[in-house]
Amino acid sequence: MKRPVLPSLLHGTSFKTRLWIGMVAIVIVATFLTGLSSQYLASRLLEQKTAKLSQMMIDKSAQALEEKLRKVRLAVLTFMLSPPFDNILRAEPARDDNYYSYFALNNDLQVPIVQMQLIEPSIDSVLVSTPIGEFYSVTGAKRTETAFADTELYRTMKKKALPLWYAAHRDPLFDSGVDALSLLIEPISAYRGKDVRVVVNVRESAIKEYAETNVVGDSGSIAVIDAAGNPVMDADSPFMLPMRDEKFREQVDAGRNHFEYRFEGKSYLVNWAKVTFPDNWMIFYFQPKDVLLQDIRYIRWATMAILCALIPLALVMSKWMTGRLIRPLYRLQRLMSRAGDSDLSVRFTSEYRDEVAQVGERFNGMLEKIELLIKDVTNAEKQKRKSEVKALQAQIDPHFLYNTLNTILWKSESRRQEDVKEMIVSLSQLFRLGLNNGRELTTVAKEIDHVSRYLSLQQQCYEDLFAYEIEVEEGLEDEPCLKILLQPLAENAILHGFRNEDYTGRLRIAAFREGPAVVFRVEDNGMGFDREAVAAALNAEGRTEDGGYALRNVYTRLRLQYGEEAGMELESEPHARTAVTLRFPSGRAGGVRESQQES
Repeated sequence: MKRPVLPSLLHGTSFKTRLWIGMVAIVIVATFLTGLSSQYLASRLLEQKTAKLSQMMIDKSAQALEEKLRKVRLAVLTFMLSPPFDNILRAEPARDDNYYSYFALNNDLQVPIVQMQLIEPSIDSVLVSTPIGEFYSVTGAKRTETAFADTELYRTMKKKALPLWYAAHRDPLFDSGVDALSLLIEPISAYRGKDVRVVVNVRESAIKEYAETNVVGDSGSIAVIDAAGNPVMDADSPFMLPMRDEKFREQVDAGRNHFEYRFEGKSYLVNWAKVTFPDNWMIFYFQPKDVLLQDIRYIRWATMAILCALIPLALVMSKWMTGRLIRPLYRLQRLMSRAGDSDLSVRFTSEYRDEVAQVGERFNGMLEKIELLIKDVTNAEKQKRKSEVKALQAQIDPHFLYNTLNTILWKSESRRQEDVKEMIVSLSQLFRLGLNNGRELTTVAKEIDHVSRYLSLQQQCYEDLFAYEIEVEEGLEDEPCLKILLQPLAENAILHGFRNEDYTGRLRIAAFREGPAVVFRVEDNGMGFDREAVAAALNAEGRTEDGGYALRNVYTRLRLQYGEEAGMELESEPHARTAVTLRFPSGRAGGVRESQQES
């Protein structure tokens, strides 16, 4: 049967060519979907990011403005705590000619005024109204023809609770030529209520600079209002008009920190934040939406142009080419997934003679090599583990043997034959139990017997140095375990815990079950060790102080035998309780038989 022409041509082409053809179709479809979705998502995401960024900036500006107002307030409070200001408050109208000179008092007041302006340079002028007269900064060009009692500032202070901020205005008291915000405040402490008023004029430009911090660019504008909705500054700004719009206020009252608002034929993205101190001002940031999102229009038109060019081709090619070309690759992918799940018996076959087929053949060859390598590595690891365990066992320090032989010699010369006999028997039993016929594993009973022989010999060598006790949970005697686990721990306790002490040490060895694990614990009341340093030395190389070498030896052998299920815990409280606890899984009788056969 003759094959169709197109499949035959495809069988003879390279996978690169077929993949290129398939990618053309896929790209068209992907471009269509991506173009439509990206245009929508980009516009939405840009709006959200812009709103969040603008909100973050307006929050920072509100914080900066609040800090500025607090700094002004703090500078004024510092001024009112100065001695010259206090002298003005203490002056009595009836006795002013006898004790105080008006000009001297005003002159003395200049120093704290200058200090206040140094603390906060935005302060332009200061006036203190008292029953004995008005005191003010001499550098402020005071309008002598204007009395404070005749100004709107005075009437506001009489009607409202102080302190408060008066919105930006042309200063009627000083001929400074700049608009200012006025802080209206009374003296603090005992002088409150004596008809003393303080007016601190702050340049509007300085406050506006802080309000515009982080937000105002080429396209944005701000507006600041008080809690009643009245403008704080820039009262003539067109952006004060939306504050009177009921729909605008509804958005603000609903707690939306950013929203869209249409004003004078343009859409704006509005962000706002509260300036809690001093009087719950609100700062608004208006950004033209068309300027912020102008890049979206370019994306939209470019996307539409590409879609119009690619949609006809995509409709013809996408479905057929995608399914036809990706099928062998999917089959190879499934086989690789099965191989990744440890099924190394899978093999790839293909009717094509292209790059995918070549990859499949190499994949088959790789699986065959992996099977051989796994067998080789498994055998090598077994041999390596046996060699490591034997090497670690051979590293156990035998220096106690020298002391034991010296003690036997000394007791022999002293004709203490029973002691000599007992020590020789204990030493031979110690070696016999330690060798264990070349097996790696022993039983708990033999391990306890081995450490008991060792401790008996050490008591003969170091008389009155320590006393010991051994406790074994009933039924644990036949439990399999690694050999020579307890002797290095007991040796550490004697050599590093008791040898340099002037009291009889106590050594306690316990073996018990704890859930599914067998636990060995060696405790003593010796001088202890640096727990952190010894714990760090467990994975170090070479000999370490304080018994770290012996502990590392035991720890390494446990991990080689039992893996992650084994562990060692260290505790040390000098001269009270030092303990080393070993944990390993119980029920490894099968492991004992296997080790015996290997040995």
